[in-house]
Amino acid sequence: MYSGKEVFRIRHSWHWMVGFLAFLWVILRSGASPKRLTYPCQRAALPIAANWILAIVAFFGGSLLLRRYAKFCGAAIMVVGVIWFTGTLSGLTRSQPKPVGSLPTWEVDDPVSTVFVMDSLPPTSGSLADGDASVPDEYLPDPAIDTMLLMMETKDIFLHQTAEHPTGVVGSDNVVIIKGNFQWNSRNTTSTDRVKGLIWRILNHPDGFSGEILICDNTHQIGTGINQNDNNSEDELQSIPDVVNTFYAKGYPVHYMDWNFVWDVVASEYSEGDYEDGYVYESSTKISYPKFRTPSGEAYVSLRHGVWDSVSASYDTSRLCVIDFPVLKAHSWAGATIAVKNWIGTLTTAHASARYGGSTPMHNTYFFGTYALVARVMAVTFPRLTIVDAAWTTTYGPNNLSWIQYTSMLAASTDPVASSWYTAKFMLTPIARYPNQTDPDLPGGTYSNILPRWTAFLADSGGFACTEDSSEISVYDRTVLGSEPICGDANGDGSIDVGDVVYLVSYLYRGGPAPDPLWVGDCNCDGITNVGDVVYLVTYLYRGGDPPGCP
Repeated sequence: MYSGKEVFRIRHSWHWMVGFLAFLWVILRSGASPKRLTYPCQRAALPIAANWILAIVAFFGGSLLLRRYAKFCGAAIMVVGVIWFTGTLSGLTRSQPKPVGSLPTWEVDDPVSTVFVMDSLPPTSGSLADGDASVPDEYLPDPAIDTMLLMMETKDIFLHQTAEHPTGVVGSDNVVIIKGNFQWNSRNTTSTDRVKGLIWRILNHPDGFSGEILICDNTHQIGTGINQNDNNSEDELQSIPDVVNTFYAKGYPVHYMDWNFVWDVVASEYSEGDYEDGYVYESSTKISYPKFRTPSGEAYVSLRHGVWDSVSASYDTSRLCVIDFPVLKAHSWAGATIAVKNWIGTLTTAHASARYGGSTPMHNTYFFGTYALVARVMAVTFPRLTIVDAAWTTTYGPNNLSWIQYTSMLAASTDPVASSWYTAKFMLTPIARYPNQTDPDLPGGTYSNILPRWTAFLADSGGFACTEDSSEISVYDRTVLGSEPICGDANGDGSIDVGDVVYLVSYLYRGGPAPDPLWVGDCNCDGITNVGDVVYLVTYLYRGGDPPGCP
C-alpha cells in the first residue's frame, strides 16, 4: 500500500521517470539498427526521450550557472521545460481518424451463414519491418486476429483442425494458401499486420505444424506485384516480404508467391504428366487456376484438385487449405472488391482476346456479367475461411490513395458471399464516394447487380452454403465473448490501479507478458501500446486525468 508521502513523490516525479524510461527504451531497443527508430513504439518514445535530455541539460546547466545568471537560467529552465512538456504532448496525443461507427449485429434461427465483425481494432504487437531473426517473437502475434479467432470459436468455428475439432480450418500438415489482395500498393493491399497474425496462429497448431504457408496473388500484368510497397500496416515500412522473411529467418515454412510469374503459361494437370508451373485453362468453361511447385520444393499444388502425390498418382484435397483475405475497397467497374471479387487474382487474365474477345468483354460479359466466371472459378477452388481486412478502406478505387479512410474494422466468415454483402453494406457504403455503386441492396446499383450473379452460381450450381439474405445470416461482435475486457486494466484483475502501471512498464521495458488482449494497454486510444499509455494511466490515477478508453 502506498503512503501519502509516496503518492506525493509519484505525483511530482512521474514526468522525470517516464522521460528516463523512454530514453532507455530508445537506446536499448534501437541498438545498432537505426531502422528500428521507425517503429511506432520508437517514434512515440523519441520526442519524450529527446525532451527529457533537454530538460536534464537545462536543469544541470542552470544549476552550474545559477549563482551568476540566476534570472537568465530561471527563464531558460522555464522555456526549456515548456518545450519539453509540449514536445512530449505531441508524442502522446497524436490521433488517427476514428471508425465510422458501431456495426449492427443480429441473430437468426438456423442461419445459413455466420459473420463475425470488429469495429475497433487493438494495436498490433510490434513491427516485423527488420525482416530478420532479430525481431522479437512477441511481435509475431496480432491481437485483432487473436480476438477474431476467439469470437469464431464461440460458435464452433475453429482455426485448427484436430481430433477434438475435425471440422477446423487448417490441418497440421496442410499447404496453406493465403490469397491476399496485392495488385496495387500501400493501403490498397491486405494488411500485413493481420497477415502476420494469421500466420502465427496457424504455425501454433496444437498438433504441431509440418505443412507450408504461402501468401499468394496474381497481380496480372497491370499490378505492382507483391513487394516492399505492400505496406498496409501500423508501421508503414512493414511489407509482405518483411513479414515472410522474418518468419523464414526464424525457421518457419513461410513463403510468398505472385502467380504473375506464370500469368500466360498454359499448363496441364499433374495427372496428365505435366510438372511445369503454369495456369490450367478449360476452354469449355473458361475456368483457369494455377498449379505450381511450392517454394520449399516439397509439394506440387493444383489449386483445384489439391496436393499431388506422385507415388500414388493421386491428389489429396484435404491437404490444401485456401484462405480468402481481401482488403475492403470500392471498385469503379465491379462496385466493390471484397471476398468474391478477390478471386480475379486466382484466375488469369492472359490471352484475353483469344479466350474472351478482348479485355472489355472479359470483364463485362464473363467476370461481372451473367456468366459469373469469378464465381465459377471460386466454386472449384473454394476457400475454407474468409477474412475481410478493413483497417483502411478505399472509398473510391480500386487503387486511389487519395480516397482512403481509417475504418479500423475486420470481418470473418466461412461464407465469402455473406462477408462480401455485410462489409459492403455496413463498412464500405456509409463512407463510399459513390454509395449507389457499392450498396449491395440498392436496386440498379453496380454491386447489387453483380453480387447476386456470383451468389446464384455458388449457392445453386456450386451447392455451397452462401447467402446475401440478412434473414439467413447471424452476425456477432466481441460481445459474443461474454465479458468485455476493460481498457486500462493491463493485468486483467478487473480494476485499474497502480498494478496496471507496473504491469505496462514491465511489458514495455523488462520483457514482461503483454496485456491480454493487447488493446487494453492502449489507454490513450492512439492505436499503439507504448510509453504514452503509461503516462496516460499515471495521469489518470494521480493527476485527475480522463479515464482510459475510447469514447
